[in-house]
Amino acid sequence: MWKQMLNTELLEIQMDESNQFFELRLNSNKRNDRAVVRLNHADLIQLMHTLLEINRTFRGDIPYFASTERVIAYSTS
Repeated sequence: MWKQMLNTELLEIQMDESNQFFELRLNSNKRNDRAVVRLNHADLIQLMHTLLEINRTFRGDIPYFASTERVIAYSTS
């Protein structure tokens, strides 16, 4: 079941907790045009991390630590 989380003139956000979907609707002032984006939970998390990174860049934050990829090797012996 969809639950409305935010409703403004410009955007509407809903979530479906049971199916783990997020829906964003962007309204236009022209002729009831509307763009709809529906994301699953994994895509929503990626979007949130991206938006947070953009926010940090806009604020000029300096990261406390540099993120690096770690490779874990497993021994088969």
